[in-house]
Amino acid sequence: MYPAELVYFIICTIIILGSSFLPTRILFLLDNIIVRIALVLFVLYVINIGSTAAILVFMTIAVLYLERNRRKVTAALKKLDKMEIPKYASIEEAYKKTAPIDIPEFDVAQPSESDFIPTETGESHNFEPVDISINEKSVLSTIYPLDERTDELYEKMGFGHIDSVETVM
Repeated sequence: MYPAELVYFIICTIIILGSSFLPTRILFLLDNIIVRIALVLFVLYVINIGSTAAILVFMTIAVLYLERNRRKVTAALKKLDKMEIPKYASIEEAYKKTAPIDIPEFDVAQPSESDFIPTETGESHNFEPVDISINEKSVLSTIYPLDERTDELYEKMGFGHIDSVETVM
């Protein structure tokens, strides 16, 4: 360490140790663009003096920004606490009796409207199964690989031919 760096070492150490005691207004000045430019120019100047002093000055600036950010977070948390947040009911409010609410009675269907009720006429509600053919499924025939028979099949089914258009092979 050069003798010229000793002054920066002492000043930076005092600032680092006392950064938590600095007023918030001074720390919020670090947001100003002019202060930021001045700090960058100061670091560039101190680099010419010596590497140890430059590292200490850079660490001092970093600690100041960390403290500024901590203060901003603390201020934001205080503002968040002041915002209206729904609070839980107290014990007295939770056990307070509420006014009864009139609930209308449910509509009841008349027996004449309900088909599932047995009738006196002797009608039966027996289920008749669907025709047996519903379960008879068969695979449709196809022509593979594609050849002349395929063209003929599609022509008979009405697919693949457009009037006034000639198919070129």
